[in-house]
Amino acid sequence: MKRQKMIRVMMMSVALSVVTMGGCTPKTDNGGDGKGLSTAVETESGTETGTEEETLDAETMDVIKYNIYVELNNYMVEVMDNIDNYYLVVEDADEFSMVPDSGYTYKFGISPMNSDIVDDATSVAALEPAYEELDDLVLQIAGPMKILMDTFSDIYHCNNFADNQYAKPKEFHVPVRENAAEFQDLAYQFMEAISEMSGERMAAGEQKMLDEGQIIAYNASHMITLGKQILDECYKQEIDDANITELDLTEIRPLFEELKQTVDAFNEATGDNNQLMKESLSSSTPMYGLPGSLVQSVEWMIKQVESGRPIPDPGSEYLGGIIHIEQELSECIDQYNTVFAGD
Repeated sequence: MKRQKMIRVMMMSVALSVVTMGGCTPKTDNGGDGKGLSTAVETESGTETGTEEETLDAETMDVIKYNIYVELNNYMVEVMDNIDNYYLVVEDADEFSMVPDSGYTYKFGISPMNSDIVDDATSVAALEPAYEELDDLVLQIAGPMKILMDTFSDIYHCNNFADNQYAKPKEFHVPVRENAAEFQDLAYQFMEAISEMSGERMAAGEQKMLDEGQIIAYNASHMITLGKQILDECYKQEIDDANITELDLTEIRPLFEELKQTVDAFNEATGDNNQLMKESLSSSTPMYGLPGSLVQSVEWMIKQVESGRPIPDPGSEYLGGIIHIEQELSECIDQYNTVFAGD
């Protein structure tokens, strides 16, 4: 089966006001916020516990560990994007050389990243509850992932890469070349495992949202669930943008109809000030225009399939392609994590 693009994962909300990781430096690159884990916790009432440390209950610890692994997954997506962009410009070979006539300059599309999340993940890997396969994968992937994140940050901040016959790029190429393949293999294993865990947890979480009357949060979550199911159907058929006209839309059409209904329900709920107050939301557009964009991306894909026309450049984001849906879904997940899970 073809490997699908790595997709970001939704976090779960933590029932504590503040949870921080002692000893971790604030994240500055790539939009990080410096949040992590510690046994020093601020209580729901807002009263600090002072220097006395409290032991987190098992349920809270489970959510915290899960969220750290989700964040690790979401950083893996960006590392994978960096690898893809790197090899648009640099030959995939042991010796450093530029791709002839690539049309891109060195460090095109490379994003800087703070690797503290890797330290956070390895810190909780040994803690209860045990996630077995995921814990083991975290310990295996930590080394190559941290090296790649730090190297790509060095590439991003390098401004003299053409000096001395690309001496610095030749230096950077060694850790990328030595770690990219191992990272990719482990990252796909991790992605599949966390995605399976996420599906189970989000189904239970969505039911809890409904039971508690959290209609806005439920519809925000469910639209993402449906977006993933649509992509999963594409992946199951081994379809990507290169052969998109072969996609069987039988299972996708009802998912698309449910997605539209879910987004309509989300928009209706966010238009109710009482519901906004109930869910402690200050904005009537907590997801901005992303839900509508997600619907539109799927609609364009369906029309592309129905047209019978292949996508002219299947390796890049194209309106009507699967890559575009993946991008829109990732943005929805990022915003969901910020608004509803306190990322």
